Amino acid sequence: MNPRSPPNEAAFNEFVFRRAPLAVMLAASLIALVAGWSWTAAAAAVPWALSLVIVGLPHGAADLAVTRRLCGGASTVRVFAIYFAGMAAVFGLFVLAPAPLIAVFVGLSVWHFGMAHADGQSPPIPARFGRRLAAALGRGAMVVGVPMAVWPEATTAVATRLLELVASRSPPGRMAGGFDPATIRVAGLRLLAAAACALAVEAFAARKTAGGLRRTAATLVDLAVIGLLGTTTAPLFSTGVYFLVWHSWRHMRLLAPLVAGTRPADPAALASALGAIHLAALPLLLPTWGAILAGWWFLSPHHSLTDLAILSLAVYLVVTPSHDVLIDFLRGRIADDEPSATTREPTASRSCAA
Repeated sequence: MNPRSPPNEAAFNEFVFRRAPLAVMLAASLIALVAGWSWTAAAAAVPWALSLVIVGLPHGAADLAVTRRLCGGASTVRVFAIYFAGMAAVFGLFVLAPAPLIAVFVGLSVWHFGMAHADGQSPPIPARFGRRLAAALGRGAMVVGVPMAVWPEATTAVATRLLELVASRSPPGRMAGGFDPATIRVAGLRLLAAAACALAVEAFAARKTAGGLRRTAATLVDLAVIGLLGTTTAPLFSTGVYFLVWHSWRHMRLLAPLVAGTRPADPAALASALGAIHLAALPLLLPTWGAILAGWWFLSPHHSLTDLAILSLAVYLVVTPSHDVLIDFLRGRIADDEPSATTREPTASRSCAA
């Protein structure tokens, strides 16, 4: 948490953005332990469908509003031209070589999930790349690695279905270079080993930092719950719940001062911020909804909710590189402003042209 936050604000944020999401994920895990794994497979598309409307997709679609606040004026046009050029390049690569790009996306997700988890933790992760890489691996590799290692067949089925959908109207042979469960399991185990090593490195480096051991302990609690969710529920379900109630939800706190001009220090401020963020997301959200629905209509033979969820993964694959660069830029602006900031709102201290 931000050490400058008033006690009541810090307590509110701790409950809303950490303890409540952990409770939701823990509850889902316990229900799966009692009721069995199969219900999570049947309901796997639900969190992804919800994410299209609330918090999940909107948190990324707010990128235009973020760019306007960070850059303003003509710089917004230039930055977003680069943003869309990145999306176009990734889309082109996805059309030409979907399987390799999915593998690259897994690696990018490790960084994106891991750094988003570290945002807001106290004391903050140092800005040095090595320390941030350890933080990202320790958190993100656990999120991605557990489903791959524990449920390789189900994970492979999701990736294979994504390949089938994007290749359904392409020439024969497009499916070459797919995935197999044995490779997925090995990759998952390697990610878990990398996560364990990275967490050990981070804990050792933080041992003499004030609050460092407390941050390490809190991170281990977070990852224990996230790991339990990935162990007890279907991969599409666990990643969907994680994406909705943890990753995207915690980004709301990062976006609130920038997009909504308010800090979520109480229920009223939180509701106001959420409304403002979703409203600001509409210029990108509406065309993205249209693209997803069009893909669902033309590519999914039975228009199943599962296919809708998997096609939404394709959209996240295309937009995440540009989105992640913008979030890293925002993260850097907050770090630049840290010595004097009392509201955690970035200022125009670094050139958008850079």
